Amino acid sequence: MVLKLVEASDADLAKIKKLYLEAFPAVERVPFWLLKRRAKTPLAEFCSLYDDDAWRGFIYTVKDERLVYIFFLAIDASERSKGYGSGLMTLIKERYANKIIGLSAEMADEQAENNAERLRRLKFYAKNDFLPVDFYTLEKGGVKFEFLTEHGQKVAPMAYPDLMHRCLGIWQKLLLPVKVISKDS
Repeated sequence: MVLKLVEASDADLAKIKKLYLEAFPAVERVPFWLLKRRAKTPLAEFCSLYDDDAWRGFIYTVKDERLVYIFFLAIDASERSKGYGSGLMTLIKERYANKIIGLSAEMADEQAENNAERLRRLKFYAKNDFLPVDFYTLEKGGVKFEFLTEHGQKVAPMAYPDLMHRCLGIWQKLLLPVKVISKDS
């Protein structure tokens, strides 16, 4: 296995779009045309994961000088549980070594139909050193998301919604309304 994380080519975008539509529920998605448009700016990028010359998955990040937010991360369904996810997390940490790396994952909730999946994701991220910080977010559909950073590194609670607003502009309030909630409350 020789993994590399590279800026996605135009040829990758069709594979990325297909996986994006399969891997993420409609309530969590942003129109793909908007992601592509923002990826043409310094605020966002699509990257593809390759094993030698074989495409395995992608990430979509939103970034500024201090924070990189992993907005979307997916491995092709036929390639899951083969170490690609952890390999991708290592490459992400290398690519953005000088920044705080954050991501969101649905909070565990015994009442949620997909609680087992939520717990698996949180365990995966913890295994790869991404731990919850002192706040969570309430997002579209009333879903609570843990905000995770590498080693639980502190980040200003409004850094994430502010970054998303800078990237998505007026679309952010419509497509990704975010309320930050302190765990101390």
